[in-house]
Amino acid sequence: MFHNLADDIVFLLIKNKKIDIHKRDIYVYGIEILLLNSSLLIIFLILSVLLNSLKIFGMYLLFFIPLRIFTGGFHAKTSEQCFVLSILMYCLSVYTANSFPCWFRNVEFCFCGVIAVIIIIVFSPLINVNNPLNINQQKRNKTIVILLLLFDFVFFIVCFFLNLEIGTYVVMFVILDAILLIIGKIVSILENNQI
Repeated sequence: MFHNLADDIVFLLIKNKKIDIHKRDIYVYGIEILLLNSSLLIIFLILSVLLNSLKIFGMYLLFFIPLRIFTGGFHAKTSEQCFVLSILMYCLSVYTANSFPCWFRNVEFCFCGVIAVIIIIVFSPLINVNNPLNINQQKRNKTIVILLLLFDFVFFIVCFFLNLEIGTYVVMFVILDAILLIIGKIVSILENNQI
């Protein structure tokens, strides 16, 4: 769906001589990603409004997306799979945050958050075929990840002492990022063993 739509858009741009035909694949990929991510954000916003969860949407944008960008992790094979899995993941996040708003006070939940931070520091950025990074990019991403985690930690401490439920979202999104990183690592190992 997204790929075909991007292909059609690029075809029209080439036909109208707006872009270079030799860079067709790059434009198709870029437009496909733009369409996918825009659609996801719009759907997440609509779901958040319908479920009275705008705070979760804001925390998703602030805490999950930046960390996910720089850690890497599992990526679906197609944009349609990514679309469905992302919506399911977001709905699960909204359900969890709404069902257990005070988890930021739960010792086991916070312990899982600490384990997630360790996993992220050890395994990020995940290098795979879909995310090739040179040494400088790896170092840069690792530094950014550590700074983001430090920001998350400070924000969580403030939430903890001010008894703000949004502290749960911070830990939840760090754990979610770590889970996607572990899944990505396992998939990468399995794919490398098949070669």
